[in-house]
Amino acid sequence: MKIILSLFLFFMLLLPHIAQAEMIRVILTEGRSVRLTSPQPFSVHAGGERLSVEPAYQAAEIALRRGITINGADSSKKSLTFTPERGGRLFVNGASYPGIIVIRAKNSGVSVINEVDMEEYLQGVLPSEMPPDWPMEALKAQAVISRTYALYQKRKNKGGEYDLPASVLGQVYKGDSVNHPRSAEAIKDTRRLVATYEGEVVLAYFHSTSAGPTEDAQERWGVDKPYLKGVSCPLDFNSPYFSWKREIPLSDLENALSQAGVETIATLAPFSYSKAGRVLKVRILHAGGETFVKAEELRRLLGYKTLPSTHFKIDSFGKILKISGMGWGHGVGLCQWGTKVMAERGLNFDEIVRYYYPGVILKRY
Repeated sequence: MKIILSLFLFFMLLLPHIAQAEMIRVILTEGRSVRLTSPQPFSVHAGGERLSVEPAYQAAEIALRRGITINGADSSKKSLTFTPERGGRLFVNGASYPGIIVIRAKNSGVSVINEVDMEEYLQGVLPSEMPPDWPMEALKAQAVISRTYALYQKRKNKGGEYDLPASVLGQVYKGDSVNHPRSAEAIKDTRRLVATYEGEVVLAYFHSTSAGPTEDAQERWGVDKPYLKGVSCPLDFNSPYFSWKREIPLSDLENALSQAGVETIATLAPFSYSKAGRVLKVRILHAGGETFVKAEELRRLLGYKTLPSTHFKIDSFGKILKISGMGWGHGVGLCQWGTKVMAERGLNFDEIVRYYYPGVILKRY
């Protein structure tokens, strides 16, 4: 009887830890088809019911007809879950991912979603977002912020198809292909730690290089968060993105801005600036008249590599638009290159996080 009671108490103590496992849903890609493979067999479920398939799959070409097709056979289902057996991994178009893969019908193709434990998810994020050879305290700060950002998006998108994308529009996530022991150590040492404000998980934006004060999110996007006010960031001058120049053919600019109803551009110039000195809006004179475009939208239309930040000036305008600028990213929240230098100077990860997000408290979710 004592043994049974002891086992009962053990499992009661263990249960909360089991229940605290946090899953995250990451959309990997959308397209007309996708290829799934695995060294081990994998099963297929629809609505919790396993499809009767013999033998078990180790490779599957997925597409859409009336329903989702597997190797040409129509399942008549609009959503399928693929689960590797015996703790294996699934490969999506050749790239390995932990967890399970959910395929959903999407317009004329399919969307591919990876459902994975939060801490495993971070193994594919941290080396993608910050070089693993950077100081350990910088890696820990990034681990906390990436975890915080993902958890915020999960709670925000509850009931949606997925929590966040695996790209710069969310966080860069590359699954098992980038796993690194130093990144893994930073994730382990900060396990379940997130930044909070008044008891709530914060919206933890971050960027590569500020090249000046960080931005006030309210000015940039109308997001009024006490912890997303601009702070001084004078330490990132060694970043390769601290300053840059670009030459953009006028035809490329016109093609990009045609989505905004702009055609045959006569001139483009900054119109308004943030307190941190970044461009908020540009004024464009063109054949159709005058158009104002948000600088962030200009970055999106041109491409983030073409226009690395909104901290820029127009050097000359003609058949070639010449631009010089500073920094990389939107400038809100944690600056990664500033974080690197802070860590090199002896600050620990929680001090760094609390500097870039004033007023936050680190807690375990």
